[in-house]
Amino acid sequence: MVVTDWMAKKMYDLGYVQNLDKSAIPNVEKNLVPSLRGRPFDPNNDFAVPWQSGMTGLVVRTDLAPDIKSICDLFDPKYKGKVDMLTEMRDTVPLVMKCEGVDLSKATEQDWLDAIDKIGQAADDGQIRRFTGNDYARDLTSGDAVAVIGWSGDAIQLQADNPDIKFVMPKEGCMLWSDNMVIPVGAPNPTAAEAWMNYVYDPKNQAQITDWNYYVSPVSGVKEILQKIDPPAAKSELIFPSEQFTAKCDAAPPLTGEEETNVTQAFNAVVSG
Repeated sequence: MVVTDWMAKKMYDLGYVQNLDKSAIPNVEKNLVPSLRGRPFDPNNDFAVPWQSGMTGLVVRTDLAPDIKSICDLFDPKYKGKVDMLTEMRDTVPLVMKCEGVDLSKATEQDWLDAIDKIGQAADDGQIRRFTGNDYARDLTSGDAVAVIGWSGDAIQLQADNPDIKFVMPKEGCMLWSDNMVIPVGAPNPTAAEAWMNYVYDPKNQAQITDWNYYVSPVSGVKEILQKIDPPAAKSELIFPSEQFTAKCDAAPPLTGEEETNVTQAFNAVVSG
């Protein structure tokens, strides 16, 4: 299975996913990029292997809204009804908290709820067109939306058809995330799953995946291969972001227990309208 960071941790804590046989995945130990080692929710990479990583920020129709540079700009009345936000709470709400000046490393339950209130008011006022998954693509293509909270890889793919659609790094910074390969407890063939993980952590195999979906590769050695087969991809800050490019970016703050329940219920109430 492939699940995002917080869900991988939650499933592991509930006993739904199993530890990996590291002797079966030597390519992971050899080729996992340094930035994805020692992650707080799985510091020894015991149960989760990054599949692809990415950034959540602004995807903008720069011909229709050239001045959108900040998450706060999505609340500008001149873009009323022309903004989409993600149904993914841990992408959308922390970005709005960043707009509000919240230090995500110190975010409180009230910070989450205040940001959700701001989003809810914008939805009630008609500022937000709708809450979406990556089907925001059609709204950007049609011009029904001029800016969305969206994902970096989508932006590159959309730009291939419309050069005016671009990923804009919010001045507050982006959200960083990974989707992770995990093996459910009781899986009938974990050996095959680990063989697959090992296969895609061979840089020549991972390069094909990266050259297809344009997300951030978790595997070292891919950039050198893309320099030969797809030089523009090898130069992209969205596929191989520099530390400077992501200097203001953060992973989503953790939510647990009653705090998670309260925040999730509040956000779901806004999204469901």
